[in-house]
Amino acid sequence: MRVLGAIAALVLAMGATLGSAPALAQPQVVIQFDAPTVSRLLLDVQATWQVEQDGNGGTVYRAQAGETLAFALSPRACSAEQGCVGLLMLATFTRNDERSRSEIDEFLNVFNNLNANSKAVRAGDQAIVLQGYINSVYGISYANAQAQLLVFGQEIEKMRRELTAFSVQGR
Repeated sequence: MRVLGAIAALVLAMGATLGSAPALAQPQVVIQFDAPTVSRLLLDVQATWQVEQDGNGGTVYRAQAGETLAFALSPRACSAEQGCVGLLMLATFTRNDERSRSEIDEFLNVFNNLNANSKAVRAGDQAIVLQGYINSVYGISYANAQAQLLVFGQEIEKMRRELTAFSVQGR
């Protein structure tokens, strides 16, 4: 229940931020996920973050929103002409149950069939990665990009709840 309150607070805070921001300060259309755009998205959901480089020299924003939402954003589909037109969103969950690989795979299949906005995959035997992707190839509204980030936050919480219930059922 505390987690749902945190999500609701983030949504309300984001609405207050949007309502009070000067029209010129708010980007209207996202055509690439550059540092100012990603930073603005993170600010609007009241996240804190640090910028890192991945093993391939790409940028990764490791973010925390509220007490429980931890995720990473990474610009993708980059070119010199267009910049980065994709934004990969990732959240990693460490498992501590004794369920078999086939049980985990079945859990993930059900989750993925019921959730079109993100996909979950097994990463080794002890981790699950939830991923989402925002595409801005032909431009998308800033509000759309922001909404997709918020939906991904809801998916993180949904995965956390379902993994907890799944782990408890296996005992």
